[in-house]
Amino acid sequence: MLVKEPFRISSFNVPFLGRLTMGFVENLDKFSILRYTINMKPENLALACGLTKKSSKAYAALSSLGEATMAEIAQASGVRRTTLYSLLPELENSGAIYEVLRGKRTYWRAIAPEELVKLAEEKIRDATAVKENTSTRKRTGGLPRVSFLSGPAGFKQIWNMIFESKEREYRIITDGRSFLDFVKEKYILEEIIKEKKKLSIKSRQIITDTHYAKKIIEKDAMENRVSRLLPEKHGILSFTEIISTKFVAFLARRYESSLFIVEDQKFAETRKMLFETLWDSLPPPKP
Repeated sequence: MLVKEPFRISSFNVPFLGRLTMGFVENLDKFSILRYTINMKPENLALACGLTKKSSKAYAALSSLGEATMAEIAQASGVRRTTLYSLLPELENSGAIYEVLRGKRTYWRAIAPEELVKLAEEKIRDATAVKENTSTRKRTGGLPRVSFLSGPAGFKQIWNMIFESKEREYRIITDGRSFLDFVKEKYILEEIIKEKKKLSIKSRQIITDTHYAKKIIEKDAMENRVSRLLPEKHGILSFTEIISTKFVAFLARRYESSLFIVEDQKFAETRKMLFETLWDSLPPPKP
């Protein structure tokens, strides 16, 4: 039996939890009170912690069942199985539930209600810290804005920033596998690549020379991309770097799937210059 460990709280990496956003920061005291109201119904507790209505139903059903398959969760929660296909992985990424593998069957378990509350409170504290840092930046003026994100929601936010910027090209330095630590390959193909092609955005990437990288490069023409291979002798990249005109995003797969963005045009220009220097030193991949 293989059990994926449930999410552990850390001060650096707390995934986005459902609808939990900066707007909840003002309610920090109310969330603290939840520690003393754990006896409330799981569904209501999940809603209070920022989960959507359907996510709360699934969490409540799983809390009651203890351990269950997707079909059992659908029956107990009233949430359609087709909805659960995307909902359960999202709940897992948020830390509210975790997966248990028994042979070829997949089961799910929910974390304890008190752990869900801790997760929500920690997220609010992180958001408060970001808010305070932003306020400080505005007061001092001229300093880069650094935002810390995490998990699939943070990953998607970075791509939304790229698409909303209306840039015609971005640059990326990667080992090729980093994205899969945040979302499934299906999402990359059906959401990111699809939107990229729709907006006619091009990209250039420097990717570590591996068998997986060569499979990616085979699809360069189809995905509006040009690549150059970084010799594997340099080692595996700990960070993936995405360089746009006004910001640079870093994805740290080896540091609990965390992400951070530096929003500063001068910093972005510096990273762009370094990218171009490295790009010019590398030959195009062989056909």
